[in-house]
Amino acid sequence: MNTNLIAELNRGLEGMSASERAIAEVILDAPGEVVGLSSNALAKRCNVSQSSIIKFCQKVGFQGFPALKIALSAETARSENAEQIHAGIFSDDSLGAVAKKLFASKISALSETMKANPNAILDAAVSQISAADRIMVLGVGGSALVAQDLSSKLAKFGKSVIAGGDSHIQLANLASFGEADLLISISYSGSTREVQVAVEFAQAHNIPVLHIGAYHQTPRPDVVLQCVADENVVRSSSIATRTAQMAITDLLFVLFVQRQGDVALRIHDSRMLVRKIIK
Repeated sequence: MNTNLIAELNRGLEGMSASERAIAEVILDAPGEVVGLSSNALAKRCNVSQSSIIKFCQKVGFQGFPALKIALSAETARSENAEQIHAGIFSDDSLGAVAKKLFASKISALSETMKANPNAILDAAVSQISAADRIMVLGVGGSALVAQDLSSKLAKFGKSVIAGGDSHIQLANLASFGEADLLISISYSGSTREVQVAVEFAQAHNIPVLHIGAYHQTPRPDVVLQCVADENVVRSSSIATRTAQMAITDLLFVLFVQRQGDVALRIHDSRMLVRKIIK
């Protein structure tokens, strides 16, 4: 079991059963409080049986609830002595420690995200992009930056893309989409309301959907690409999350470009056009 219990629980949420997710979310929401609870009290708070608590602890690598509380207590004790300013990074960390932890989290995000997305799913996503007449890339907050970047890349290679601006305007534009178009929705948590509304509308109107991030509602979008980052609990900015999202969108773009038959010519023409305004 990884010594970073909170990070491990965050990473495993997507694959948990309903009862396991209920337990994990209570622990993640209030780790300090959980340390002071009995297994029976935690079971009542999670609305699960006491045996479910024991099975959960064993599944995540502990013999029982007391062992899990010891690991959780060690993490929360560190938080009491130093302010946590970002996932795993504390106010009393040295410059070298901050750099090491930050780069490690980004490397972990890249590695885990790559493992989470089989080649078949990536191929299906690229096929959607290639086949679409029009594409809407929708993201809110930090995900909007990722959406804008992907949109500009795809537009450079001839795709008709709508992205950026007010999310209400984007949702209104989605109403004109049809079965030959594509909605690319980006949300790390999958709980962004604008994204949920857009996906639900697309599904109801047979508009293909490619979702990047977690998605817990049913029915799920046609293709879902996972993003993995250990910074759900305390973060000053979505650094590792954005790293994972950008890795996926950059990969999609490169794979899409690879399928184009006139890549060299398009790149050459793009460079020549830009050079005309450079003195």
